Amino acid sequence: MTAEELPLALERHATSKLARDEDLDAIATLGFRGEALAAICAVSRFTVTSRAHDAADGLRLAGEGGAVSQRLTVPAEVGTCVEVHDLFFNTPARLKFLKAPTTELSASLRIVAQLALAHPHVQFRVTNGGRAVLTAPAAADLRQRVGALWTWPTAERLLAVAHDEHGVQIAGWASPPDVTRGGRDDIVVIVNGRPVRDPALLQAVLAAYRPLLPRDRFPLVILAVTMAPADVDANVHPTKAWVRFRQPRVVQEMLVTALHTALRRPGVVPAFGGEPRPASAMDAGSGEAPTEQAALFQEAAAPYQASRFGRVLGQVQDTFIVSTTDEEVFFLDQHVVHERVIFEQVRGQLAAGPLASQALLFPETLELGPAARALLERWREPLERLGFSFEGFGGDSVVLRAVPTLLKGDEPKRLVEGAVEELADPKVTAPTLDRALAFVACRAAVKASTPLAPEEMQRLVADLETTETPYFCPHGRPIVSRVSMHDIRRELKRTW
Repeated sequence: MTAEELPLALERHATSKLARDEDLDAIATLGFRGEALAAICAVSRFTVTSRAHDAADGLRLAGEGGAVSQRLTVPAEVGTCVEVHDLFFNTPARLKFLKAPTTELSASLRIVAQLALAHPHVQFRVTNGGRAVLTAPAAADLRQRVGALWTWPTAERLLAVAHDEHGVQIAGWASPPDVTRGGRDDIVVIVNGRPVRDPALLQAVLAAYRPLLPRDRFPLVILAVTMAPADVDANVHPTKAWVRFRQPRVVQEMLVTALHTALRRPGVVPAFGGEPRPASAMDAGSGEAPTEQAALFQEAAAPYQASRFGRVLGQVQDTFIVSTTDEEVFFLDQHVVHERVIFEQVRGQLAAGPLASQALLFPETLELGPAARALLERWREPLERLGFSFEGFGGDSVVLRAVPTLLKGDEPKRLVEGAVEELADPKVTAPTLDRALAFVACRAAVKASTPLAPEEMQRLVADLETTETPYFCPHGRPIVSRVSMHDIRRELKRTW
């Protein structure tokens, strides 16, 4: 600042970053509350030194309690330096509410670390008692800055996150499910260069990880959200820690989508070691299989292998498969487990050509409305690759001649009506084979409230182990919920 501007910076309600009233509608800087520096100086002994780029010397102002008692022209480096001593020396009521020095230092370092992650090209150094407690040299990119703050071994394990849709760009890094913390301090969300602690954004991040982590563990996440300044309001909280979005739902969904994409990559969840062990009757759970239970798998059963989900215990409410390891208990939704298995198996088979069809003995005439008929025609190619066969798109009715062999037990008319309803998503810009395949896999998968034999439960869990993304179904729903044995023991001790 120039010598003329520096005294103004200590006045209440002063700011030099907004030139027009219209700038309030699209704040593109980090901003600083106009009265903040004046409020700080009013409760401390302070020194402020500043030198403009084109000035030969700088100006230093010093004082206490908000009153300037010294004004000196001094040699100084370009920039501004604010020194604050004896905070709240003149307001004892505020001073007694300060916590222990180590607690206040921890809170300060948390804020500085978030700023350092938001601006990796800026060097940060914090000292306490003459000893450096935070050092973050200027970094070429965000990952280097993460390595300086969270250690390099941790930075090397992080997954790249990148997503750009609906005017919201998200980039950053996120930990795999096996790299966690006991608190939420290492979940950092940055909006247009400003670190925020917005509860809605925090919940969006946790929602993406919820099926992957125990209840008392949290991921390491650093995400930078970039969007038009006019679509975000940073003036809804005195500390600017919270922000308000013009379309909050879109931003939250983009965060979840970006993290889901990163977490579903092959190899994200490490394979568990251990020698294969045979399953016993005790492992599989008690009870005999229903005599009329149809087989879920047509091919020969593969030998049982040790799984990251441990050993199968049985079913709950004929809907959830329960398994356990030494550290956790897993509840797997049998429908979405089978859906994920079918999806990946069939996707592999499609490389050899279209799926096998079951011709209908009596072709089904479908009376569809104009919109439904147009939608079905739009999705005709991927559906026919999956084994459907249609005729008559030129008239008012469509004839269904064949369905995939996987779905031959379904009523054909209701099957197509379900496909039209499932694929009628305005967000989908073009028909995709994976989306049509997800519908087929969902209809072919074993349903809830279906009792399974112990061998079928074991096979489902073993097949899930071999999939690329064993924690989400093709529609994005979580497959597994987990409870740590530590939580169970702690809860039992508390109850006792």
